[in-house]
Amino acid sequence: MRKLIIGNWKLNPLTISETQKLASKINTFSIHDVVICPPTLFISSVQYPILGAQDCFWENKGAHTGEVSPLALKKLGVKYCLVGHSERRNNGETELEIRKKIESLLSVKIIPVLCVGFGTTVEEDDLEVTDVLRGQLTSALKGLEASPVVVAYEPVWAISSGNSYNHKTATPDHAEKIAMFIETKFSVKRVLYGGSVNSTNAKSFLGQSHIAGLLVGGASLLPGDFNKIINTSL
Repeated sequence: MRKLIIGNWKLNPLTISETQKLASKINTFSIHDVVICPPTLFISSVQYPILGAQDCFWENKGAHTGEVSPLALKKLGVKYCLVGHSERRNNGETELEIRKKIESLLSVKIIPVLCVGFGTTVEEDDLEVTDVLRGQLTSALKGLEASPVVVAYEPVWAISSGNSYNHKTATPDHAEKIAMFIETKFSVKRVLYGGSVNSTNAKSFLGQSHIAGLLVGGASLLPGDFNKIINTSL
């Protein structure tokens, strides 16, 4: 079964040439569906079968200085777009803004990748986590046809901040339970896991029946590691 693996490059690399060089090292053939999300500034310079964006605005035109519209992304060949990433939420992005972005992306037929898990803590059990997620998912998806939307569960406590002692990777069992909850309660067809994913632990998550793929951060900037992830057999 093919899974969906998304590489989020965040604010990396810093130049067009470095971005093109990195993209050229990522295998274009994979046993899974692979999306790379370079910085918005460099999307048009990257040659890769499936491209994603890291964020967007909810309006397609108008007086919105510094923003990027879903329609502009569509014209660049973008197929997927992250929405509600924990780093965006931490900078003040609201549930209403996330909802409007999802609606706008769907209107131009870009697949939203809704990131949830901000506000959870490592001390919480599965039920407490689902309470947090229920609020985020209800705000984002209530009244929408949710089946086209991809949901990425990224427990904020499992996202590496560069200090290994500052985070703890979620267990595959925990991620599977959360994916099952999201699928059954919100009619979502694809739930990804993200949070300190690397080539060592990728198979343990991809092997779960309700986890449809991975959202990969730092490891997607390491071609050797990322190529192992995207060719992980199940």
